[in-house]
Amino acid sequence: MSHPITLARGAVSAVVEPAFGGRITAFRHGDTDIFSPIPADGSRDLASPAACGCFPLVPWSNRIRDARLHVEGETVDLAPTELPAGHAIHGHGLRRIWEAESDGTTLRVHYAHEAGVGGWPWPYRAAQVIVLDEDGMTVTLSVLNGGEGAMPVGLGFHPYFPQTAGTRLTLPVATSWPPTEAEKFPVAGGQPVPPELDRREEGPVPMGLDQGFGGWEKTARIAWPERGVALTMTGEGPLDHVIVYTPTHGKYFCVEPVTHAIDAANLTETQGVADTGHAILPAGAEFSVSLRFIAEVI
Repeated sequence: MSHPITLARGAVSAVVEPAFGGRITAFRHGDTDIFSPIPADGSRDLASPAACGCFPLVPWSNRIRDARLHVEGETVDLAPTELPAGHAIHGHGLRRIWEAESDGTTLRVHYAHEAGVGGWPWPYRAAQVIVLDEDGMTVTLSVLNGGEGAMPVGLGFHPYFPQTAGTRLTLPVATSWPPTEAEKFPVAGGQPVPPELDRREEGPVPMGLDQGFGGWEKTARIAWPERGVALTMTGEGPLDHVIVYTPTHGKYFCVEPVTHAIDAANLTETQGVADTGHAILPAGAEFSVSLRFIAEVI
């Protein structure tokens, strides 16, 4: 089952495309798009997909500097996927064709990674379970280490949201992980959140960001008053970080709940930075997180 799959329950509906990186290409409340929909001319090329919907981040989130992973005293050279910069970005899931089974309101998609593909030497199995109810959608993402040794692991979700003049954001976090001016990587641990970026109380979406935050309280709210709709996201599991991407073109923005900081393994292993969320998954063990999306009329 590789064709687009529609799930619906009450006023809530979603479209999932297993062959397009297991991406949720639409999430709607009634006729209102909560995720930015794929444009009519949008690319479904797995090597260069359109910015839309919500894709899974597995087995790591965001960027690994120079596509070089330092872990437990070894260096692993990965296939660069952010060109021409030469970094490895967003893991494997968004570039894979997933297998699927559905009963109309619940969908399970999955794929198996063979050791060595893309330079990643550890075999694993990834799965998403997507469940709709009358209030929203819950997505559970998991990875199972299928090898004989431990492997580094990170998970997350990369939704795109419509940016409007009136969009409001509530995002309680404890620390800011700003990148250097010349690069998109933090060079130190978490810092106090600057007042202009503090969204413990509702405020406008801060523009021009591409950075992480730590100590996420596992809840966020986005409101579009002029569209008459709002979304609440709540996380379960070790989703202790969140990446905020707000390009200045103002068409969309991203609030990405994730388990670790940008380049977490390298920050931990080579610089001794604490609280990065870097995790090691033992052989045969499973690692999972869930994110619930609740849409409401306002």
